[in-house]
Amino acid sequence: ITNLGKCTQIDARPLKDQVYQTYLNLFFKEIEIVKPKVIILFGNQVSSIVLNEKICVSECRKKLFLKKIHGKEYSFYSVYYPVGNGFFHIDKAIEDILYIIQKQKEEKN
Repeated sequence: ITNLGKCTQIDARPLKDQVYQTYLNLFFKEIEIVKPKVIILFGNQVSSIVLNEKICVSECRKKLFLKKIHGKEYSFYSVYYPVGNGFFHIDKAIEDILYIIQKQKEEKN
């Protein structure tokens, strides 16, 4: 588990895109080191920045995104960010995460 933002705040203000952009290469380096089988991105903003395309979670639930990082392809899913206002969608976030886990189990077999 890692956080693209790599910073903390005293309140729950949304971070500007520039903050996430600053840490994007470090995030990709972490992925390169860990080599995860699947990466779950929380929320439209982080998903859009990491995948480098406009993402609307409500329109791409349970959709697999493939992205190459330093020559290796990784699997990404975008789910609702279940904190703050996103708490209203926590049931959908849980549903999607359970779906991703099930897909991983099926691929293993």
